[in-house]
Amino acid sequence: MKQYTLPKTGGMARINMLGEEDIVDVLALQEATRNALPADMKMFVLPQPMGYFADLLAGRRGAMIGIRAETPTGRGQLIAQMVVMGPMELREALMMRLITKNDVTFHHAALTDSVVIFKSMAVHPNWRGNELSQHLISFALELPLVRVAAHVFAQISAANRRSWDTFVRQGFGIVAAGYDPADKQPRFVFQKPAFGFDFAPAIIADEVDPREDFPAIINLTQREGLVGMFDADAPEKLVFLRSRDALNLLPTIAQVKAGE
Repeated sequence: MKQYTLPKTGGMARINMLGEEDIVDVLALQEATRNALPADMKMFVLPQPMGYFADLLAGRRGAMIGIRAETPTGRGQLIAQMVVMGPMELREALMMRLITKNDVTFHHAALTDSVVIFKSMAVHPNWRGNELSQHLISFALELPLVRVAAHVFAQISAANRRSWDTFVRQGFGIVAAGYDPADKQPRFVFQKPAFGFDFAPAIIADEVDPREDFPAIINLTQREGLVGMFDADAPEKLVFLRSRDALNLLPTIAQVKAGE
């Protein structure tokens, strides 16, 4: 468990692992977060059945972490949470469609590499602006189940700039992109190797708009295996770099499924 001061309220908060006794609070936070989003942003926090969270809170397939705002009595209010799935082989994560539902090529991880996936992040609307997402990711990256993995993955809506901004600043890069087959919305796949990316010095593409240039991003990450990061000269844009340790032409999801 870690404690820290909330910058907006000055109150104290604590972050730790969640357990089965937290299921009611987890479901309430998920609902409150989704209800506060406008219709065109509901896909930022996808709905999940109770069993999905119950399994994770019981330690099956992964774990959950949460942040509680301290109160004079009781356990405090749950104001942020995130799912950590794994560790498992990349092959298994793709088969279960835990990372992406699209047929994309992963150039920067082998199918037998151990991975974890960060999913289902939710921050209570009344507590935004307290750097809660940053604390969730930082805490999760230090968990033993994450530290043993070769890579960490996350999938985020291309429109959710606030969320993927936080991941990029934690060392994640955009390694794949695609339109979700369910709702047709553009989503990025983020990856963080355990020891970081080994980038070649030359920038391959710069001033890439994450929304307007989304079809081009699909091609850049699929065909050439480039990694997207922030553009230092234009923070609202992306640059794409080549990783020297990229594993070119790895199997796609379709090829993995064909080999069942």
